[in-house]
Amino acid sequence: MRTLIVTSSLTFVPENYDRMICSVVDHPSVIGLLVLENRSPGFLVKAAGLILTFSAPRLGWTLIKNYFGSSRRRRQKACEKLNKKLWVLKDINSPEALSLIRDQKVDLLLNARTRSIFRKSVLAQPNLGCINIHHGLLPEQRGLMCDFWAHLEDQDFGFSIHQMTSKIDDGPILQVVKVEGDRKHYLRSLLKASEVEAEVTKKLLDQISNERSFKFITNQGSQITYRKNPSLWDAYRLRIKGVKL
Repeated sequence: MRTLIVTSSLTFVPENYDRMICSVVDHPSVIGLLVLENRSPGFLVKAAGLILTFSAPRLGWTLIKNYFGSSRRRRQKACEKLNKKLWVLKDINSPEALSLIRDQKVDLLLNARTRSIFRKSVLAQPNLGCINIHHGLLPEQRGLMCDFWAHLEDQDFGFSIHQMTSKIDDGPILQVVKVEGDRKHYLRSLLKASEVEAEVTKKLLDQISNERSFKFITNQGSQITYRKNPSLWDAYRLRIKGVKL
């Protein structure tokens, strides 16, 4: 099996999600890493707003560190050490991305922290399709930044791995994992989750490599909620609860 990891150049996770990425790229089935270049000045404006309004100063500084940090170099070194390739593109739905997937004979795409909506042409390209690491507990927690909302609303916190379809967070579920993170420190919870994600993902890739198939869980629930990005007021509410942000 030939797996290609797709991730973003910039994330909100401490260390830019590299604990997860650099660990999973070591899996025997992974042929390399496709980084979607999403950095823009808008992220710096957002980070400044989080800091200057005192709504989420730690998150703002984390975003700045990730923006100017050495993540690209860490990822490149991890790939070079393993004799694997790293590609950088703007858009997963571009002709260049489709050519890459086709030319590299990719069997499975692993979407790891991108906010890209994969078009049907991309979803249909790999032999085994595309799977996504969703940062919420499916089927109920859908949408954006579900980990934030779980901390705010005292819900269980974790991630799900599911097969991607044309509808967001709606594909059959492969795994749902609760994470025992630091409920009083949001960023530490994200870092802990990234470590757990790496181990769970590698085991799942082992299973898929051996069986060349998926074992699904039904992605249906009675209280499904689609989340949006939190506002500054939502960030204040989380800090009022005593959670470091």
